[in-house]
Amino acid sequence: MGLSFGLALCLAYIVGLLISAIAGYGSLGGVAVSWSGIAGLILLSGWGMLAPRSWRLGWQSGRWCSLGVVMLLAAIYMPLRSPVAGVQDVSQFLERANTIGTAHVVVGQAIEDPRLNRGLKGRFLVAAQALQVLDTEGAITFQIPVRGRVYVTAPLLQVTGLHAGEQVTARGQLYRPQPAMNPNGFDFQAYLTQRGSFSGLVADELTFRQATGWGRWRVRQRIVRTQVRALGSPLGQLVSAMALGRNAVDLPSNIHDVFMRVGLAHTIAASGFHVSLLFGVVLALLRSRSGKLQFVVGLSVLLGYVCLTGAQPSVIRAALMGGATLLALVTERRVLPTGALIVAATGMLLVNPNWLWNVSFQLSVMATWGLIVTVPALTRRLDWLPVMVASLIAVPIAATLWTLPLTLYHFNVLAGLSIALNVVAMPLVTLISLGGIASSALALVLPPLGGIAAHVLYYPAATLWWLAQTSGQLPGSSIAIGQISLWQVVGLYGVLLGLWGRSHWGQQRRGWLQPVLVTMFLILIVGPLGWRWATQDQVTVLAAGNELIWVEQDHGQTTLINSGDAKTAFYTVEPFLTQAGVNHLKSAIALPLGADYRRGWQTLLAHVPAEHLYSPEATDAELAADSHFHQLQAGTSTTVDRLSLQLLGIENPIVRLSDRQSWLLLPQLPLATQEHLAQMGTALQSEVLVWAGEALSPALVQAIAPKVAICYGSQLPESLERQLQRQGIQIFWTQRDGAITWQPRQGFRPYRLTPHRTPAF
Repeated sequence: MGLSFGLALCLAYIVGLLISAIAGYGSLGGVAVSWSGIAGLILLSGWGMLAPRSWRLGWQSGRWCSLGVVMLLAAIYMPLRSPVAGVQDVSQFLERANTIGTAHVVVGQAIEDPRLNRGLKGRFLVAAQALQVLDTEGAITFQIPVRGRVYVTAPLLQVTGLHAGEQVTARGQLYRPQPAMNPNGFDFQAYLTQRGSFSGLVADELTFRQATGWGRWRVRQRIVRTQVRALGSPLGQLVSAMALGRNAVDLPSNIHDVFMRVGLAHTIAASGFHVSLLFGVVLALLRSRSGKLQFVVGLSVLLGYVCLTGAQPSVIRAALMGGATLLALVTERRVLPTGALIVAATGMLLVNPNWLWNVSFQLSVMATWGLIVTVPALTRRLDWLPVMVASLIAVPIAATLWTLPLTLYHFNVLAGLSIALNVVAMPLVTLISLGGIASSALALVLPPLGGIAAHVLYYPAATLWWLAQTSGQLPGSSIAIGQISLWQVVGLYGVLLGLWGRSHWGQQRRGWLQPVLVTMFLILIVGPLGWRWATQDQVTVLAAGNELIWVEQDHGQTTLINSGDAKTAFYTVEPFLTQAGVNHLKSAIALPLGADYRRGWQTLLAHVPAEHLYSPEATDAELAADSHFHQLQAGTSTTVDRLSLQLLGIENPIVRLSDRQSWLLLPQLPLATQEHLAQMGTALQSEVLVWAGEALSPALVQAIAPKVAICYGSQLPESLERQLQRQGIQIFWTQRDGAITWQPRQGFRPYRLTPHRTPAF
């Protein structure tokens, strides 16, 4: 079997997995998956028999048929390996446990070290062994052996000292993870499913047996403590993350957010870059030694680093390619980087095909491919520069170019300064990463010596942190471009492959081809976005717990009513605006719907500024640092863009909106207040009522006379829903239906009942 055909088999396997995954079926019964694999088999077989010989790469029809068989088997293999809750999984007993008891106890073994979430609570996975259900007095009413993974969150003090492998008893409340309820919202259910977990537990009491002896966690702890003592916080954690990856270090969320926004996230994630640095240093130190010694030491270092970083997909991929290089040194053979990449990726997907949709795996593979095929061409064009400078420029350009379609698809954001920032930061990143790895090695042997080595990195780390923060405040550092579709990703990679093929096969005579391909690349990104901006016309009521969030998008002009608290603004409102390609608000209407509503606006406006800010409270003028402030008066109408806005109360901020249809937005109101409000009569009439879900006064409903009612609260009594339906009112509930979108032609559509793709985790 020739090498080229072997690589073709690997690619056929990957394509088969893609077919299965894109079809979206999670079981073997997915008819579309099977038929798509069979169609691929027939097409490839027909190609092998009917295509001209010059197009068949010199292969017989049997080989083409083999490729089709591999695609078919891969399409069947993917759903077989998809995570599914077993018969004894904790999630299978969740409803029963909630029915017969008030508290739940999960006994099991911690799978990972706890990490802090943004609420400063510990989060970790537990391999469950037993489930107990307690009554109101704390007595066990139900106990059963169980299996499966449970996602546990617990107070910080409760998880202090807990590490992977320890026996845990967690008492709290079991729940079933929720899917995404808003466009670009966090799909908690899919996130846990990818990790093999189908249930969660909010723990209020946690007990465990303190571990003794050595383990991977103690090695990490020794390294991180040494570097934090030498550099302080947060620079100590930053250096540790740049040496071991952020999954091995509890990195503060503000560092992660800044590095993510400016396109430096790869520097704090254990990746092929770190493995390459480590691998290069080892080979440089052992260059005068025998090939066998280089193989043994290099392989030991690679395995140790993979274990220390937590066996992340990007590190495993780089380690496999490094191992192939070591094997080539021993056998005195040449390694083809492209072949090593394809074989390494195929081997990983054979072990775990679900890594195919792991974002870090995708970015690692495409960045490596870009370095292999594009860096040589770029360095040739930059031959007028010193070799080191040309490499510093070529590497980030190549990696960014080949990962751009994926980053746009998954994150909907373009880091406009990413390439320039990476070029400037690369010397610092290299120095800090190598120094951090050296400091880590010394800390294991002699912590004071590791601290001295880490202290040398203070100014480089401080400079990098300042550079990232400063870049994040510059215009264009993070541009929301909106959600792009899968066909755009395929088209973008098709153009990139066309550009690579032109350069690879030396088709320099066709000078017109390169400008055409570059123009197509830009059109594929900008064209659909421009069309959406020109035609978009919709109103959305977001699913945000008990918060009322109302958004109007009118041909590129966005009006937002309420941002919720800081958590809602960060997790719900900002992701929605990002997927919509909103970089600034035309109008922001800040209503005192919550005690801490100002913190929500501060969180949101820091990243999505508003041109105009409206509020009934004069003190909110402080929020409008870069906006024109307008104070709303109760009882008077204000024109906001095309909207006519009338504030009917300040203590209870009731808002009536009129455009092509009328909306009445109600906060939570007592029945007595509703009866008093109903006396306004026909002045309240609105086609759409948006309310908090509490009981509604019949007189108020009669005065409003709505055709549609949207409940944004956490409770909607069934009796009230039936009563409104009997009056011919269409009912939506964001807690059940997800975000509710209205468009002039389509009318009202609930997010949970419309097709959409799962966002990145």
